[in-house]
Parts: sequence; structure tokens; C-alpha cells
Amino acid sequence: MSLNHSEFQSCVQVRPDDIDLFGHVHSAKYLDYFLAARFEQMQKNYNCGMDEFLSKGLGWFLQDFDISYKRPLKLGDTAMVYTNIMELQNNGSIVAFRILNQQSNKLVATGKGKFALVDIQSARSVAIPDWVIERYSINIENP
Repeated sequence: MSLNHSEFQSCVQVRPDDIDLFGHVHSAKYLDYFLAARFEQMQKNYNCGMDEFLSKGLGWFLQDFDISYKRPLKLGDTAMVYTNIMELQNNGSIVAFRILNQQSNKLVATGKGKFALVDIQSARSVAIPDWVIERYSINIENP
């Protein structure tokens, strides 16, 4: 089900341990920034945090991650991570993201992640319940 979902934002401060030998954020850290933003936004914007999923024996598994780098972040920068659900599927979702440098307001990276909803006990994917679809179907004019 492809919907036009709202975009939400989270701030992530670049830390010293994020920096690689070239003096900018290591490429693997962008995945961390994306996942940290999603975790925060699930609770804050969707009123559907990981604790609720876990209490129901469910979890989200990242199946695929795609990123295009535009320019580096450096120590002292703040990453503004914007995400929105591109598509809800029977047993998962595709979440788009873009990362901007807060100081310069320039685009740093874009991409998407594909998540499967998984039954923790069986480790198998499950259909997304109606309560999740309802909460994830937020569409506001100015997030």
C-alpha cells in the first residue's frame, strides 16, 4: 500500500567516535543515524515505540539499506535526519530518509531502508496488524 506519509525529523549530534581517518563521519554511521531517528520517531511521532512492539512479541528487522552520499559530515556538525514511510507492504515497510547538515542546510545523504515485521519467537515475518497501519498512516500538512 503506497501512501503519502508525513515526514518527521530528528537531530543527531556528530560524536568524536563517529569520525574516520579522513576526518569525516564514517559511512557506517549514517545507518546508525537513520536507525536512531526511526527509533525516536516511532515513539514521538507515531505513538508506537519499540517497547510496544516488543511487548507484543514483535520486532522490526532491517532487510535492505540503500544510501547515496552527497557530502561529508564532520565533528561538530549536527545531522538533521528526515524520514517518511514510502510504502507499507503486507509484512513490512520501506522508509525513505534524507540527512542534512543543520549548520549549512545542505544535503548530506539520501536513501531508504526496507524493514520486515518479525515475530520474535519464531523469527518469521508476519503481516502488519491493523493497529500499526492506523498509527503509521499519519499524514499532516506541516510536520
